[in-house]
Amino acid sequence: MPLCKNMCVSAIRRFTPRTFWTVSLAAAVVLGAIVAIPQWLSKQARVEVLRSHVGAVARLAASVVDGDLHRQLLDPANKTPELYARTLEPLVRFHAAYPDIFYVYTMVERDGQSYFVVDTAAESARLKSAHKLVPSEYMEPFKQLDVEPDPDWLQQIASGKTYVYPSFQRDKYGTFLSGHAPIYDSQGRYSGFVGVDFDLQYYLAQEASFRAISIGTLSGAFLLALLIGFVAARYHFDLNDRIEQQYRASIRDELTSLLNRRGALTAVTEALAVRASTYATILVDVDDLKGINDNYGHVTGDELLVSVAEAIRESVRASDICARFGGDEFLVFAAGCDLDAATEIARRILKKVDVKRQTLERAGFGVSIGIDIAPLSDAAFAAMYRRADQALYKAKGAGRNRYVISEVGQLLA
Repeated sequence: MPLCKNMCVSAIRRFTPRTFWTVSLAAAVVLGAIVAIPQWLSKQARVEVLRSHVGAVARLAASVVDGDLHRQLLDPANKTPELYARTLEPLVRFHAAYPDIFYVYTMVERDGQSYFVVDTAAESARLKSAHKLVPSEYMEPFKQLDVEPDPDWLQQIASGKTYVYPSFQRDKYGTFLSGHAPIYDSQGRYSGFVGVDFDLQYYLAQEASFRAISIGTLSGAFLLALLIGFVAARYHFDLNDRIEQQYRASIRDELTSLLNRRGALTAVTEALAVRASTYATILVDVDDLKGINDNYGHVTGDELLVSVAEAIRESVRASDICARFGGDEFLVFAAGCDLDAATEIARRILKKVDVKRQTLERAGFGVSIGIDIAPLSDAAFAAMYRRADQALYKAKGAGRNRYVISEVGQLLA
């Protein structure tokens, strides 16, 4: 159970939110760019389409103006209510037919200054408009905008071009995108120009549907980024879990489930990094395993090895390192273990092995044990192992089924 618990904890720790959020954020940036850049470009394209539309409306408005009447009206001496009304009438009908237009008016340029001539807002009662229109007076100077789009915009119109502001401009009446087209009389003479204004709300209404699409697309991209992050996190978890399982398998002895030599050396290195007063190295060797295999078969030999592993596991502390270090040799490495504690572990192992020998009815079954104790100042595993191995062979030479303490270990008694 402790091993399973540690495996689960290790797996959970590897499935960290950091992987999920890192991948999700990276995916969100990439997908956001993939979605947002085309949408931004399409937005610019829609602005250009709108400008083209405003220009077309301005040209259409200019086409309905009677250029001869408008030319007469340019001279204040000719201005009469009747002439003004006749000049204005077709523009009023035009404006009434296009309620999306905010303002429709005509202007004339004098010495670089533009002046209003007629303004359909004067007939606002006849217009299908929800806007509160403020008409400009006849020959009222046009107040220049704070930021003039082009210094030569009046010259462009006079040359016959349709001029549309590059972007929405703000004045005291609101925020507008304006288009201007020249007016010509029957003899083809330039006779002022028409202005049409579309307010910002018209543009925003056109953009509302695209905004909903943009929000939906970006939301979808964000959800996709989260899904990618989740899949990547799960893959990262599975990959690390498989690596962890393979690593655990590579450091475990398949027969006894104890650490193998590779796993033991790693664990001992880590244990030595934790400073302790003393360290104990205990080597346990199965007596005459070769004879047992020859006389009873390898299956019996394997059963005895498993029995020794169980005896060792049942005799040590939870923090002690247990390993099958070789074919018939086992290692116990214990940090913070003095001579008394080490010999107690050895006695427990011998006692439990004896119980198992009686249970298995194997009279020749036993183990020999070598013990070495080293203080922190002399805790070098290679030297401790060598001394414990020497003590182990003394135990075998003394009749087996016993433990012997190394000479260095005896000095610490």
